[in-house]
Amino acid sequence: MDVYTTLLAIVPPLLAIVLAIVTRQVILSLFAAVYVGAVMLCHGNLWEGLYSTFFDFILPGFEDTDHQRILALTTFCGGLSLLLERSGGAQAFATAVNKGIGKTRRGSQLLAWLGGIFIWFSDSTNPVLVGPICRTITDKVKVSREKLAYIVDSTTAAVPTLFPISAWGAYIIGLIAAFYAEYNYGGNPQTDFISGIPYQFYTIGSVFMVFIIAVTGWDYGPMKKAEDRAFRTGQLYRAGAEIKKKEEIQELPEGARPTIWNMVIPIVVLLVFIFIGLFYTGDIRANGVFGALANGSSLRALVTAFIIASIVAAAMGIGTKVFTFKKAVNTFIEGCTNMMEVLLILMLAWGIGSVCSACGTSAWIVNACQGFLTPASMCFIIFIAACLTSFSTGSSWSVFAIFTPIACSLAISIGAPVGMAIGVVLSGGIFGDHCSPISDTTVMSSMGSSCDHIDHVSTQLPYALTVAGAALVGYIICGLMQGGAFIGLAVTLILICVASYLLNRCLGRGKKSPDAPADNRS
Repeated sequence: MDVYTTLLAIVPPLLAIVLAIVTRQVILSLFAAVYVGAVMLCHGNLWEGLYSTFFDFILPGFEDTDHQRILALTTFCGGLSLLLERSGGAQAFATAVNKGIGKTRRGSQLLAWLGGIFIWFSDSTNPVLVGPICRTITDKVKVSREKLAYIVDSTTAAVPTLFPISAWGAYIIGLIAAFYAEYNYGGNPQTDFISGIPYQFYTIGSVFMVFIIAVTGWDYGPMKKAEDRAFRTGQLYRAGAEIKKKEEIQELPEGARPTIWNMVIPIVVLLVFIFIGLFYTGDIRANGVFGALANGSSLRALVTAFIIASIVAAAMGIGTKVFTFKKAVNTFIEGCTNMMEVLLILMLAWGIGSVCSACGTSAWIVNACQGFLTPASMCFIIFIAACLTSFSTGSSWSVFAIFTPIACSLAISIGAPVGMAIGVVLSGGIFGDHCSPISDTTVMSSMGSSCDHIDHVSTQLPYALTVAGAALVGYIICGLMQGGAFIGLAVTLILICVASYLLNRCLGRGKKSPDAPADNRS
């Protein structure tokens, strides 16, 4: 492999990541990386590279039907979120919750954690839905926006891969089925996906660590500083932070009487119509319940459900005299337009993904790691390769598509459990989706939590690396045992607890979060 091929493979994604961290300008960093990659592919021709940037890598993203639906989904989600905020429903919900478990810092963090777990249907929706709802709760008890973004990202980006009836589950099962058909393997894609869930050490570990940190207050590193700042000064985000979506305090009109139902009913309608959409698009009569959930179009269901839920939210606001008809429509439109910067980032994130594909980034990482693969090293080598690929490209779905055939074929050839290979690939893909500053899920978690994007990345990364390190040890054990899912998972979870405690002692100045002792007595 020559030097130019290596540089072509690693320069664009590395440039995007470094520039995003150094300049804190995500859009500029992504565009610069796409342009540099396009110029390199055009053999140094700057003018041709500019044309290629737009017409070969950025604009073709609009031609992808799923990308169109994600853009529509993100737009409508912004409209629904603002309707829920300004209808008074979210505030009424926060007030009700703050009288109970939400009145402590620990309780508010656990509520956000539970919200991310129970609203599990799509990673592209959950962050901008859970974030605004929980923000009103965590703000009152001085939980930093960085912590909220971490909780939202660590649950909403991870939990969908644990459910076969989520958007992610349907996609992954489809990949497995395609591989089985090509490989002429007689396995059951849905059964093997489910059997791979216990092997998702990083995915399960990241959700588990949020719970541990919320309960114990074992914060460390940049997150510890953010939490200390929020608690001691009341400054929920860093001075000078760039907030993608700044909330405004809205005074309710005279005679308005919003209740908790202004939020609950639209959310229930949203969930109901998501499943109706999945049953309809998946043809429940022909395929049955599980077949319909696996084969249904999750994005079509989500887009339709968000439109209907927005109509219901507007109607609830009008019924409680918070909105007039005109104000409800304008609020929805304003919520949609608030998502413009996020839409630009999504478009450029897909553009850098296309550049990485054209530059052979994924193939370079696979080839670099392939020579080290043995039955004993299979799990942790594939995990590392998938982590590096997803972090550098900001895409987990492409990692799933690339590594699923490789991992499954290797597992079949050595007689290892196929579910183990699937679980390792999913965990590695989630790491990058969870941590990369150019990941769409990371961007939307920052936006939904009203947190500076780079602050979110820098505070979350030490926690993610802690979980990844523990998962790596678990995968080494699995490789040696050629299985042993629950032993490897147990080791991973124990190591997360030990590492979090020790890191808090070393990097958190040996103290818990400011109010942890009071919470521990409650």
